[in-house]
Amino acid sequence: MSLESETRRIQLTGGSTLIVSLPKEWARQLNLQPGDEVILLPQRDMSLLLVPKKTIRSAFSEAKIEVTDELAKGDRLTRITLGYYLAGYDIFRLFFNQNTIGMKKDIKDIARRKLTGVEIVDEGRNTLTLQNLINVPGDISINDIVLKIVRVTESMLDDIKVALSTIDKNILIDIVERDNEVDRFYWLLNRMLKKLTTSTYYASASGIKDPRTILDYALINKSLERLSDHIVQIANELLQVGQQYIMGIPKEQRDKVIEYIDKVMELIGILSRSLSSQPSSVNEINNLIDLAREKAREVRGLQGSLREYETSPSIIASFDSILYSIARMLEYISDIGEALLNINIEVG
Repeated sequence: MSLESETRRIQLTGGSTLIVSLPKEWARQLNLQPGDEVILLPQRDMSLLLVPKKTIRSAFSEAKIEVTDELAKGDRLTRITLGYYLAGYDIFRLFFNQNTIGMKKDIKDIARRKLTGVEIVDEGRNTLTLQNLINVPGDISINDIVLKIVRVTESMLDDIKVALSTIDKNILIDIVERDNEVDRFYWLLNRMLKKLTTSTYYASASGIKDPRTILDYALINKSLERLSDHIVQIANELLQVGQQYIMGIPKEQRDKVIEYIDKVMELIGILSRSLSSQPSSVNEINNLIDLAREKAREVRGLQGSLREYETSPSIIASFDSILYSIARMLEYISDIGEALLNINIEVG
């Protein structure tokens, strides 16, 4: 639809009601009729967004994917499927040939692990149909998704603390698997944020007070996902070295690691409160950023400290790898703090 802007004069009717007529061509293209309803949304700049109600619940957008031999190579099909999901498509119809029929299992696994709200609604011998059943932003808010990621991350960190003292293999495996939950919410929020950039109506309906904050939430989302990845890296490192971690690293050094994990959890708790019903002040967020950066520098200063002890090079490397992941987590917390600071300033 390509229409020119028009100027309309406000008129008075009934002695007290102000009215303005709608552009004829615009109304014609949308097939608006007398009695149809429109939604009026006041904007921050005092403009008024007018949205015909009949256009909000449009037909599901559908993607048809021919799974060719070329597309079945490596992660190509995964990337394509995620691309359609992020682009806002609701129905995914996949068609397989004789050589790629085995990929159906992979797509089902992707839907289960990464695509929140996507379910299998139909399956044939050479076909698979998936459908997204979550309406964003209507069914869930941005803050709800972010807080879900934060809470999963907090639980993973809490279990890492236990694993650092016990090297319980079952706990470590569970931490690695729980990262799939973070990924699912990460992709869901990515999908939602992309949708908000394409529709002023959805941005307004989502509760976003300033469209500039969409970029800040994207940074928060990515930083939380990377923070979770570093928890998984610690878990994998502990799975690899097993009891050698406890046997080869002095207790005072192990205690320092747990101390810094506690600090990460404390700072994430502050972020969680700031994202919920108890928003932090600019001063509190600045203090969080400074503290996260300070602790990150301290952790990096510990790297290489095991070289003064009699222990194997592999244990030293594992310990340094764990310290690196903790430092990166603290730096991601600092990045999230900066994004929250921007949100406070932009909507203040």
